[in-house]
Amino acid sequence: MAKAIYYNLTEIPAFVMRGRAYKSCVFGPRPRIGIVIDMADKLKILHITEAFGWSGGAAQALYLARELRALGHENIIACPADGDLGRKAAADGFEVVQFRPGRDYDLRTALALSRLLDERKPDVLQAHHPKAHAMGLLAKFLAKHKPVFVFTRRVSHPIITGFFAKLKYTSRLIDGCIAVADSVRGLLLAYGLRPERVRTIYSGTDPERFSPRPPDRRIIEELGLPPGLPVVMLVGNFSRDKGQHILLAAARLLRARGLEFALVFAGRNTDSQELKDLYKAAGLPEEKGRFLGLRDDVEKLLTAASVSVNAAVKGEALSGSIRESLAMGVPAVASDISGNPEIVKEGVTGLLFPPGDAAALADRLETVLRDPGLRERFSKNSVSLVREGFTTAIMGARTLAYYRELLAAASASPR
Repeated sequence: MAKAIYYNLTEIPAFVMRGRAYKSCVFGPRPRIGIVIDMADKLKILHITEAFGWSGGAAQALYLARELRALGHENIIACPADGDLGRKAAADGFEVVQFRPGRDYDLRTALALSRLLDERKPDVLQAHHPKAHAMGLLAKFLAKHKPVFVFTRRVSHPIITGFFAKLKYTSRLIDGCIAVADSVRGLLLAYGLRPERVRTIYSGTDPERFSPRPPDRRIIEELGLPPGLPVVMLVGNFSRDKGQHILLAAARLLRARGLEFALVFAGRNTDSQELKDLYKAAGLPEEKGRFLGLRDDVEKLLTAASVSVNAAVKGEALSGSIRESLAMGVPAVASDISGNPEIVKEGVTGLLFPPGDAAALADRLETVLRDPGLRERFSKNSVSLVREGFTTAIMGARTLAYYRELLAAASASPR
């Protein structure tokens, strides 16, 4: 396993500016500093993200680096070294570079990143989050070495307008954009990005970690629920956008219809007093609610779930918790928002409901909870769907193919 190496982008010594000699070639009337790529060569990818706490986006960045490493390529991860991603990446043997911009256009951090580009000369600069996107754009502008620059869009929030925002998405310094769902790609095209510059590559799930299995004995003991009681689970950080309040309203309706079940919440701040107070205010029985907080054993938790819920009201692109649930054969009920319909196939792998509609969510949950045969059919279809199109290996292979495509285009065209 490679030794983790730390750099601090605010303290790079002067020798970095000199760096090592690199290949250059002439395109058109002016010389340009560039990269000559043999398409069979090992690539060097510099991943940049401001992610500090653990999140779906942070997990996907690490999964991608792992898959690219397994395919024989070098990966450097620039992120907050003392954050969750930084620690996990270092423990996994990746070189970690300290990167923590204070705002979108943090000139000091951009200068330091540009020096790192000139020193390490990555073939690809991959931005995983918004501040990293802005920093990568500035750094490429400032650096002599011009890697292929790709950013990933992971959310479905409307993109703000204005000169700098438009430049951030349409600059000629950007070689490509990865959208994690077709719905997100549609938003980017509507904003003005050219179709050939935006590629849909679905986020992936590790099928070795997330696969069908019997209920985990320790989780069952921890939850302490009566045997045979259905479990409705929502895995996601607690926020208004994630819609825990919608599920609580739906649960109240289901209780009034005579259904017995437990509600289990997992994710950052789901063990907060605020969520517990909302649960109590909904009139739900205290003994049938579980508030677990952030967990690193989601694959074990999901073995206890009868149905997995995504109740997001905005911002969701392609729900990671739903993708993981389906990989384990747990039926899903999800809000019909952004990329959810691309993985929750109505009547095939689960059921959809209009975002924010608690009554509709209650109806869908009742349908699934009352019909064991339907749950079994959803389970079988879900596992097949994920394995055929939503694994980390597929994501890695498609991303690598996209990088090579962009590198070939960059080598063939003047800039």
